[in-house]
Amino acid sequence: MIKKYVKKNGDTAYMFKAYLGIDPLTGKRLFTTRRGFKTSNEAKTALARLKVDVKDNKYSPEQNYTFTQIKDLWLRQYKDTVKESTYQRVKFIFDKNISKKFGDKRISKYTVPYCQNVINEWKDQFATHRALKSYTSTIFDFALKMNVLKDNPMTHVSFSKGKNKQIIEKEVYLESDDLKRFLQCCENDPFLLTLPFFRLLAFTGLRKGEALALTWNDVDFKHGQLTVNKTASFNEKNEVVATSPKTPSSNRTISLDQRTIDVLKKWRKDQSEYLLRYGHNSLKPSQLVFASKNNSFIALSRFNNVLHRICNDNDFPRLKVHGFRHTHCSLLFEAGLSVKEVQDRLGHSNVQTTLNIYTHITKKQKDLVAEKFSNYVNF
Repeated sequence: MIKKYVKKNGDTAYMFKAYLGIDPLTGKRLFTTRRGFKTSNEAKTALARLKVDVKDNKYSPEQNYTFTQIKDLWLRQYKDTVKESTYQRVKFIFDKNISKKFGDKRISKYTVPYCQNVINEWKDQFATHRALKSYTSTIFDFALKMNVLKDNPMTHVSFSKGKNKQIIEKEVYLESDDLKRFLQCCENDPFLLTLPFFRLLAFTGLRKGEALALTWNDVDFKHGQLTVNKTASFNEKNEVVATSPKTPSSNRTISLDQRTIDVLKKWRKDQSEYLLRYGHNSLKPSQLVFASKNNSFIALSRFNNVLHRICNDNDFPRLKVHGFRHTHCSLLFEAGLSVKEVQDRLGHSNVQTTLNIYTHITKKQKDLVAEKFSNYVNF
């Protein structure tokens, strides 16, 4: 509706107030007021154009929203689509890195040059710079979908090539002889859980979280196997809890060799004595296989520190806990198992993951290639 009003200087002008729909952030009705039109017809024309833009979804009230507001809205809906541990990891990326550069400024004020400068800084500082760019761009794209932004500046930036290009680190793993020596070092380690934990990882290919979530009723000593049906991860309160496995295919049953069974049986006996000293009964079937002295989940970083210490003290290459999964896979291939058998044992959701990450020839196999070929052709 067009209204006439008198300005402070005494001049007559026209104005209108228009309904723009529902605010995507607040869920409330959204209005805008336009003033300063010299004639009633000028105000009517502006109102008609605005209504057309709103109807065609071309009106963008972009000046009303900050990057943080859009990011928080995206995170709320993203949380319902992924596991809690994935949500916490992504939220951490925003809190630690992205929000330092993209925060409470209006989202429409971030320009292409600004974004390019941020990308250049991230590239020099973080190996994960591409992931940072991707998540930042996702927020701008989300703003576009909500019609509160006209363009995503992140689509116009690029990574330069040359001396600063990303260095891809190769996964460090152990050959069979090195693994044997490593486990011998574990036998002499003062931390009681060291040998059973790393023996289990190296001879089953379990992920760290899967091992830390195991309970004794998951271990079938009679049939020599264990069941994987959960994993340890952080919840929204930053507490370690048991959640569903990484993917549906991560639910699996894994056979155990006799030596690993013996190590676990001894550990169960040692664990009951260890926890009893702290007043805990560890004989119930739901008892965690690897528990703290408080009989709760062990901190997810604990075995990282143990592994770092063993590697430093015994001249092993700098391993990650995940490297034992890689080691197990490598030795499975060396032992002659098929890709499908390895895929099922490791719980990969598709065979391509197994092929892309783990199919490589170990050092021992490389040394035998020429000899195998010569013996085959026999001339």
